[in-house]
Amino acid sequence: MERRDPEQDERLRSEIWEALYDFFMAEHERNLEAVAELGVSPGDLKALMRLVPGRGEPMRALADMWRCDASTVTWIVDRLQKQGYVERRPHPTDRRVKVVALSAGGEELRERMLRRLYRPPAVLSELPPGELAALHRVAARLAPPADQ
Repeated sequence: MERRDPEQDERLRSEIWEALYDFFMAEHERNLEAVAELGVSPGDLKALMRLVPGRGEPMRALADMWRCDASTVTWIVDRLQKQGYVERRPHPTDRRVKVVALSAGGEELRERMLRRLYRPPAVLSELPPGELAALHRVAARLAPPADQ
C-alpha cells in the first residue's frame, strides 16, 4: 500500500489549482475579447448566460442569481432591453411582478456567444491523444451537477 504525505498532497493540489486558475483566467480574457466583438460587455455576458431561453425570471430572482442589488439588475435589464435582447413581461400569476426573458434576438445572440465561448483553446490541440483522454476523464469528474 502506498504511503501518502498529506503535506505533499496539499502542495500538489495547490499547484494544480493555481495552474488551472491561471489558465481559466487567461481564457476568460480571451472570451471577453471574443464577445466584445459582438458588442457585449462583461455584465451583459453574465446576464445573457444566466437567462434561460424560454423562461422568464423576476427581477428579484435575477438580483439573487447575479449577486447584486436590484438597481444594478434594473440598469443591466434596461440596457439589454434597449438593445432588443430581453423583454419585460407580466408575471404569469402575480401582476405586480415583471419577469425578464430573452427576446428572439437575445436567444440568437446567446447562441452565438456560446459557440464562441465553447470553442476549445488552441493549447488543447497540442496535447497528445493520451493526455487529452486523461484530461477528459478528470474534467468529467470535476464538472458540477447539471442542476447548479
